[in-house]
This record gives sequence, structure tokens and C-alpha cells, in this order.
Amino acid sequence: MNRWSLMGEFLALMILAIIFIRYYAYEGRVVYTRKKKVFLFCLLAAAVSTLLNIITVILIFYPGAAPIWLGVLLNSGYFLFLGGTCSLFALFMFLLILEHVYDQHCMKLALAALSILFALHVLMVLQNLFTGTLFYYDETGCYQRGAWNRSVFLLPMLQLVLLLVCYIRNRASVHPSTVYVMWIMPPVVLLLCLFQVFYPDFLLNGILCAFVSLILFLSFQTYTGDQDSLTGVRSRNSFMAELSLRVGGQQPFQVIVVSLLSFSDINLRYGHATGDAILYETARYLDQLYPQGHAFRTGNVMFTLMLPWDSQEQAAQRLWAIRDRFCAPWVLGELSCELPCCMADLCYHGGGTAAEVMDQLEYTLMLAKAGRSVVRFDESIRRRMRRKQELIEIMHEAIQQNRFRVWYQPIYCCHHNLFCSAEALLRLNDRSGTPVPPSVFIPLAEETGMINDLTWIVLEEICRLLSSGVIPGLKTVSLNLSMQQLLDPDLASRIQRYLTQYGLRPDCLKVEITERFLLHDARYAKQQLSSLAAIGIQIYMDDFGTGYSNLSSVLDYPFSYIKLDRSLILHVLEDTHAELMVHTLLSLFHSLGKRVVVEGVEDGQLADYLKRCGADMIQGFYYAAPMPREELISFFSEQNL
Repeated sequence: MNRWSLMGEFLALMILAIIFIRYYAYEGRVVYTRKKKVFLFCLLAAAVSTLLNIITVILIFYPGAAPIWLGVLLNSGYFLFLGGTCSLFALFMFLLILEHVYDQHCMKLALAALSILFALHVLMVLQNLFTGTLFYYDETGCYQRGAWNRSVFLLPMLQLVLLLVCYIRNRASVHPSTVYVMWIMPPVVLLLCLFQVFYPDFLLNGILCAFVSLILFLSFQTYTGDQDSLTGVRSRNSFMAELSLRVGGQQPFQVIVVSLLSFSDINLRYGHATGDAILYETARYLDQLYPQGHAFRTGNVMFTLMLPWDSQEQAAQRLWAIRDRFCAPWVLGELSCELPCCMADLCYHGGGTAAEVMDQLEYTLMLAKAGRSVVRFDESIRRRMRRKQELIEIMHEAIQQNRFRVWYQPIYCCHHNLFCSAEALLRLNDRSGTPVPPSVFIPLAEETGMINDLTWIVLEEICRLLSSGVIPGLKTVSLNLSMQQLLDPDLASRIQRYLTQYGLRPDCLKVEITERFLLHDARYAKQQLSSLAAIGIQIYMDDFGTGYSNLSSVLDYPFSYIKLDRSLILHVLEDTHAELMVHTLLSLFHSLGKRVVVEGVEDGQLADYLKRCGADMIQGFYYAAPMPREELISFFSEQNL
């Protein structure tokens, strides 16, 4: 009689128990996705088959300890559970391989093939009850292996072949972790099966199941980087991986991004614990909304839902259904609150890379945030994106090739009845020579960080012009500073270096800033402006009257000039209230020791009125449009004739 060692089977039970406790018991609350449920069944089936193997071997060791019918029943159950365990592991691997494939054709074929193979395995076990081809008990009641005993290993072998075929057909959409397992697990299973065939006295069935479970557990189940710890849905890293796999497999899909607005108000009003609960409910709603949909937390208050694309009508229905849900109140217990949001929608039909799709999605979301609305990516947005990318390339080339040009708009001095100052303005042409409006390329320069280079280009050109002495009547030039320069702690010393290099006094340069900078960090803003004033540079408050401005800023910061925005003077000639406001502002600023510049003047009658009101300087198309350096020289030369 054979005496088989059970040490490997007991070790297998310990390994399976550790995996189960570590993942399903120790982790506490587990979100049971289909994949996790199948893995749980794999562990349970492996444990039952291993336990049955131990019991049957013990009974074989002691013939007569139990009725033969019980031995037949237990051994048959063992063979059935062994086949079921192999089939469950194969099913789990199919789920991993096809996890990022929307087309269910391969999954249906895999389920059909696994069902047929397992059914054949069951028939083989049942026919053994009458033929003894797998095992039988002899006349003495001793267990004997049948002629087809080793044929049970055909099942995992055939399942491995099916897995390899499925993997090869869908490899473009297979996650790298699954690729790793596909390289590791088949050789391990094959070697253990072959070892069992050639050395039948060693029991490796339980060890085989335990090894497969351990490989899968270490590769997938302990990896938590793809899950958001607060909401339980997938993380941004998981979204990027899934996006790459969907695009790699050229699978049509729809992506809906929901970005919550003013969520800090929720935290302030109800507390962070309630805010976290709302985020959890939001994530779970999106994740459970559609069976084939996957929700991701891709930002602090931003969620992304990825869905298979079937038709434009269905995509629109899904988008508007989610929009309608977020327009309705969210109720948590006794709490009811609104969740204002903006949404971006993109449908992918093949072509392009994952990085390009991500750029399109981010650009669409930027438009949605700007309008606090729902924006769907379409051909018009694609053209706007291409134009933006083209402009960025043009701007980079223009910086490298010194193709940006500085123009100047003369400023009329009312007290001296002549032009004595100018504002420096950047100009750019695209590759065809068509001018690009500053309202287009300046915000783009700020967004991409190129504004830093552009500011120093303008400053150096101003210094070069003033130091040349070719325009004797030009006393000062003003320079617009962006937020990025104003946040630079070395700003004052760097400007001073330029002035020193060209032998210029600080009072020939004026800087213009908007109050938006003051709102960013009032304390730092005051320190920065004071450092500029300390070296003798005069400061303009630009665009006063555009909505940000308030009188306290005029008092708290060292402004020498206040620049009234064009919106304040548009109706001053026909509106008595507007006339009173402008007159009052001029009187107030003069009493505070400030000079007033009025910009945007395009009418002679308006210019005369502003002179009578006491404006110090006037800037606008009525006197002069922005012009290049050569025209500026001629303009000032004609004035001095």
C-alpha cells in the first residue's frame, strides 16, 4: 500500500488560511467586486479540495476504518472539487486578462469553454463510479489508482492553453501585472503537474492551488495603490492605467468627469467628517450607476466615470442623467445639501494616444470650469486645442528666435500738453504673418510659464530704447508685470541690475500691476511693492474699476498712479451718475497725492472733458495707437518740431 506524505497538503492549508485572513478578514470592510468574489471562491474551493485530499489519504492509510462507499464518495468529491478549483482559477485569470476589454465576445467564449471542460470532467468522475478508471477499491478494501488517474491533469493543461490564446488575442489591453502573472504562473503550474505525473507518490495538489493563490495574491490582492483610501473607488493612477489599456486596445469608450465646485464651503459648514461622507456617497453613486462603468477619484473633489461607448444617444443620456442627479439635493441622514459641479464629457472612437486623450479631457474640463457648466468634447474643441498647441509652439519659437516685438502706446500728459510717456506692449505674428491678439497669447504665456521670459524681453527692450537717447521727449516707459514676476523674491534686485547695466535712473521705469496680485497674498504684495518703491520705481494700479478694485488698496499700497479702466468712462458724457463718479474719483485720488491716468479714450470730446476734470494723463486711440519703435521715434520727433 502507498504511504503518501501529507506535509505539503497541511502547508497548503496554512498558506490558504493566511491569504484569506490577510485579505478578507484583517482588511475589515471589503468592496466585493466580481473579481474579488471569484478569488474568494478560488480560496474556498482550494481549501475544500485540499481538506478532502487529506481526509481521503488518511482513510487510505487505514483500510476498514470507514465504509468503502464513504471512501468512494469522498474521493469522488475530491476529484470534483479539484476540477472546480482549477476552473475557478482559470475563470479568475480570464477576468484579469479581459478586465480592460469592453467586448464580451471573448469572455462568453471563455465561459462556454470552461463550462464544457468542467462538464467533461464531471462526466469522467461520474463514470468512474461504474468503471474505476480514475480510482477503485480492490477486494481487500485498499485504494488503487485507475488507468486514467493521471488524465485529471488534462483539465488544467487545456485551461492553460485557453488562457494563453486569450492573452495573445487581447495582449494590447492586458494590464502589466497580469502580463507578469502570465509569464510566471503557467510554467509553475506546468512543472508541478509534470512532477506529480512522474512522481505520483508526492501529493502536490494542495501545494499547486496554494502556489497559484499566492502568486495571484502577491501580484494583485495586496496592491492597494489602485484604490482611493477614502471612497474605495479606483485612484487616478488606476484611471491612467485603464485609459492606456483601453486606447491600446482601440476600444470605444466614454469618459465623464465630475468636478465639484466650492466644496470647501461644505467642509466649513458641516465639518470635514461630513464632507468625507459626501465624497464617499458621490463615488459610490458613480461606481454603481452602470454595471460596466468604473468610477475613479482623479482629484481631491473630482471623479471620473469610464463607460463602454455604444451610441451617441446613449452617451448623451448617461451624461444628462448624471447632470440631473447632481442638480438635485444630496441627502445623508438629516442633512440635505447641494453639490454644484461642472462636467466634461469625451467619447473615444479609436486613434490617438492615451496622452492625447488625457490632454483633450483636461482641456474640456478647463472649459467646463471656466463656464461652471457641462462641456462635451467635439470637433470645434479639437480645433481650438490644435490652435492653442500651435500657438504654444509659435511662442516657443519666437522666444528662441527673438521674434517677439515690443510696441509702444504714447501717453498724453495733460499738464504739459505733450507726450512724455508710453506703455510697452508685446506683439506677435503667427507663421503666416497674421497678428496674434495679446488677449490670446498673454494668458497662454501665463498658463505655460513663458510670461517670465517675455517680461524680461520687454524690460531689456525698454532699457535699450531709453538708454539710446533717440527719443528725447520720452521720459518714462511703463511695463506690465505678471503674477509670476510679482511672486519672485528677487524681482526688485533683478530690475535694478537691468537699469544699472544700461545706465538708467529708476524713475524712468514704471511698473503696472492689477489688483488681482494683491488678492493673492496681501502681506507679501505690500512687501514686494515697497521694495520696488524703495529703489525709486513708480507703480501704477492698472485697470481700476474692473471689479476687483477698492479704495483700501489705494491707501494700503505705495501706488503713485491710478489707471482708470475704460469701462468707467464709456458713458460719462451722457450719464450724469457716471460723470459724478469720475469727477469724484479724480478729486479723491488727487487729495491722496496720486496721479490719475485714464486709458481707453477714443473720442476727442471725451478727451477734452477729462482734461477739464483734471486728469493727469490720457491714453487711447484718440491720441495714438500702439506702434513699433521706428514709428514711435517719428511720432515724438514730429511733436518736438
